[in-house]
Amino acid sequence: MAKKTMGQFDDIIEAAAKFVEQQKGVWDHSAWTEFLSGIGKMGFDVDGEMKEYLGSLLESMKNYYSAASATDGITSAMKGIAENTVSFINKTKGSWDHSGWETYLKTMQKKGTELSDETVKYLGSVLETSKELYHLPTFASKMMSKGLAKKSKEA
Repeated sequence: MAKKTMGQFDDIIEAAAKFVEQQKGVWDHSAWTEFLSGIGKMGFDVDGEMKEYLGSLLESMKNYYSAASATDGITSAMKGIAENTVSFINKTKGSWDHSGWETYLKTMQKKGTELSDETVKYLGSVLETSKELYHLPTFASKMMSKGLAKKSKEA
């Protein structure tokens, strides 16, 4: 059976957040390759470009995790970051202005994320890296075809 070119954007973001939280922000090469293998088993093509973006995403989330790990409920915070980031990027189609960024932060804060200068910086990095992943050509074509299929069902 042939691998799908790309699966769902949210699956990757959620898997990354879960990985960082489970690893407590520290991992070795073996854990990294297991993470990539897990992404591959989910049906994603893990090529050079994809590995680069996944590595950047994990590093961004690790920075946030390290800054906020003393926070009660870090597990739910990491899950919330994944969910809110996916929701925001899908809603904005990966393009926003400063007002949009402020809305993202307000949403994060309303959902219990403590925001310091440091965590805001790291959330920005998570959001920007997620946007780059969202705009990978294989994701963009997958998301577009999914949207077109949804519209044709509604008609």
